[in-house]
Amino acid sequence: MSMPVGRGFLRLAEGLMHVRHAGAAPDTLWLMHASPASSASLEGLVGALGTSCQAYAPDTPGYGDSAGLGLEEPTLADYAGAQLRMMDALGVERAVLYGHHTGAHMAVEMAIAAPERVCGLVLEGLLWLDEREREDYLREYAPPMPPDSWGTQVFQALQWLRDQAWFFPHFRKDAEHNLGAGALPAELLHLLLIDLLKAGPGYRLAYQAVFRQRLDQRLPKIGCPVLLLQDPGDPASGRLEQASAQLAQCSRVQVDDAWSSAGLADKARRIHGFADVTRRTGR
Repeated sequence: MSMPVGRGFLRLAEGLMHVRHAGAAPDTLWLMHASPASSASLEGLVGALGTSCQAYAPDTPGYGDSAGLGLEEPTLADYAGAQLRMMDALGVERAVLYGHHTGAHMAVEMAIAAPERVCGLVLEGLLWLDEREREDYLREYAPPMPPDSWGTQVFQALQWLRDQAWFFPHFRKDAEHNLGAGALPAELLHLLLIDLLKAGPGYRLAYQAVFRQRLDQRLPKIGCPVLLLQDPGDPASGRLEQASAQLAQCSRVQVDDAWSSAGLADKARRIHGFADVTRRTGR
């Protein structure tokens, strides 16, 4: 079962921000998507959560239909601040935060910056990097894709997305890093390509902010309960042991087939169960 998902805009100083929403219940969930996608990637989860919670999923500033922050090199603290201001604009005082990939890293910063606003964190796809990897990711993961009169950025963007399904990280195109998976489904590839092209050359900004974050220094600062979701099909989830060791209140759960209809329903059930416990225990 799923609730209809609504859409709307709110205004921050930087401009209009787009948000998807569903449901109305005591528990409020604030969902943040991966880069370079938009909240469209979370629409199924928003609808599934809407049956038991109030769920909001904004487009990250500069992605989807949200205005950018207008900063040359925004940090995760800048993105986290914008997310908190969006919560203010919608009258959301406290929420459980769910983040997928980039969204998970933003959630970490929100919990540190405003612990009184965050009941708990549900994190999926945290990327743990050592220092050598950090340098490689900053240099190679999100290459510039400036528009030109030949439209070559369209073909570059398409191949960049295709490579994500075949290799991890995508810039290591050898047997060791081959995921052994098939190509992205055509419909998903189409949706991701549209989101990437809408973000334009600024698609790199949130990635760069994530790669500069040092989880070993940030995670110990989190005081609220944390639920780590591990998707066996997501190579970014491969180092949750390092993350969980840095967290004072942490539990882990595996989510299989995480983005199918059945998988979304199961994920929503687990997230709502976590949110319900944090509300009842006052944590």
